[in-house]
Amino acid sequence: MDQNYEGVSLENVPYYQKDRFWVSPMNYLPETYEISNAQKKISIHDVTLRDGEQTPHVVFKLDERLQIAKALSDLGVDRIEFGMPTVSKDIYEAFKEVLTMDLRAEIVAFLRAHPDDLKAAIELGVKSVIIEHTVNPYLCKHVYNVDHAATVKRIVDAFKIAKENGLKAYFMGWDASRAGLDYLKKIYSDILGKIAPDALIFVDTFWVMTPWAMLHTVKTIKGWFPELPVEVHNHNGFGLGMANAMAAVVGGVSCVHTSLLGLGERDGNIAIDEVAVALEILLKVKTNIDLSQLNRICKLARNISRFNPSGTKPVTGDYYFMMEPGVTIHAIEKAREAGLGRRAIIGAFAPEIIGKKDVEYLLGKESGVATIKVFLERLGLKATDEQMRKMLEIVKEESNIIKGTISEEEFEFIARRVLKRN
Repeated sequence: MDQNYEGVSLENVPYYQKDRFWVSPMNYLPETYEISNAQKKISIHDVTLRDGEQTPHVVFKLDERLQIAKALSDLGVDRIEFGMPTVSKDIYEAFKEVLTMDLRAEIVAFLRAHPDDLKAAIELGVKSVIIEHTVNPYLCKHVYNVDHAATVKRIVDAFKIAKENGLKAYFMGWDASRAGLDYLKKIYSDILGKIAPDALIFVDTFWVMTPWAMLHTVKTIKGWFPELPVEVHNHNGFGLGMANAMAAVVGGVSCVHTSLLGLGERDGNIAIDEVAVALEILLKVKTNIDLSQLNRICKLARNISRFNPSGTKPVTGDYYFMMEPGVTIHAIEKAREAGLGRRAIIGAFAPEIIGKKDVEYLLGKESGVATIKVFLERLGLKATDEQMRKMLEIVKEESNIIKGTISEEEFEFIARRVLKRN
């Protein structure tokens, strides 16, 4: 293959790796790549078993909770947010079980800044906790009936209990994105002047930020507290969840909160498969995630949760590696012949990266002669150009009638019928 076409080489460049991926060279221009404060490696904190169970109609039984935890640990997730021990008896009992499983991932309990929640976690023997409280002053006043001083005291008191009992404790001040930077600096400074959390989790609870606002905010917080790890927990409002998560990584966060399938209340959390693949391929940022296990474990999550995301969901959606348009399949086959990759990376990355076998071609109304050729080769059949055009005409007609695609079995019947007549 000619690897240097009109001055553009595909050798030893960060945006192309034969049989694996082909993304934009503009990602790595000095004007774009060097502005990033992204760390070389990002931790993944998964919230499937807490925030994910808040998805409407999704319930995890005790054994299912344990199965998902094991799968997440095998996948390479760094931390598993296993739930709130005080929410229900079965979650409390599941905590007892998971803490005996010796998983590689860190098991984290999600707690309110309340002594009862701390007591339950300590009794269970949990070693890591997230302590949450809103830092939106309006909600503090009108929902919890506490002023600034009382809010700070409540959070600080909870952390003191945690630290006195040897817990690793992360601070999640939720609805931070509607508090404003001036107030965030005040409340964060007042809290951090009295305690030392293991990380500060910045939360866009109600999905109200733009990516450039997220980038600026994270960089600002990092400027205030340069020694403190900052993490991001955001949702998918306006469809900007992934963009905001990536902006936070570029801003310098050390950890992104994710969930399987993007499970979560309202518009969902940020899908772990999308985050892991985007970090690895687009930003060249490492995680501990075994990308080849993503497809398998996302299928497991579908079966357990009974939640089926859209077929067009990025990365692990059913349609992600399905192709029908004749012009696309023609391009893939020509690129394959030219040696641009065994899997002809016309899309961003090869299906094997996430544990899928291959691109799947579909026969339907949008098909072209290139697709007919591929299916004939699979069947070991040969046809003239005229016969292939006739087969394509019949495929298009039948696809229009059934309002769908044509199976390989049906195509074989069509092909043999055309060949027999000619």
